[in-house]
Amino acid sequence: MARKTFISYKHSESQGARDKIIKALGTDASYYQGETSASPDLGDLKTQTIKNKLADMIFSTSVLIVVISNNVDKSSWVKWEINYATNRQTRNERQSQPNGVVMVLEDYLVNSENKYTHNQTTKLITEKSNPVAVKLSEFLKNPSSYIETAYNNVPK
Repeated sequence: MARKTFISYKHSESQGARDKIIKALGTDASYYQGETSASPDLGDLKTQTIKNKLADMIFSTSVLIVVISNNVDKSSWVKWEINYATNRQTRNERQSQPNGVVMVLEDYLVNSENKYTHNQTTKLITEKSNPVAVKLSEFLKNPSSYIETAYNNVPK
């Protein structure tokens, strides 16, 4: 079953990974609620306006995909998106549920023994959810499986 998703990533490092993920979603990409390469640049807008636009995209989603790259922990936007997506939100008398989370690790962050050492952002994510962690190359082979697992891992 397809789930509405949002991809959180450090724009300067992982825009290519985001594009690969959207392509790998295939027909399920129609459920993707975030930015694409055709989206307008939000960079010149005021902070609150950007937050409102992001909240509009994230509110109806059920799974957050976080691309973990070298400096993702330095992105205040990624931290905000994780916090928003993993907490209940109320808008127009409707309440969202916390999202399931898939941490998609850029392949260069995973060593030959499949060990991952970048823990700043993963700490933030694991405090909020029970995430699924997977290398980008593996995720791209079967994204719907990881998305469904993350959806089912949402703490009750």
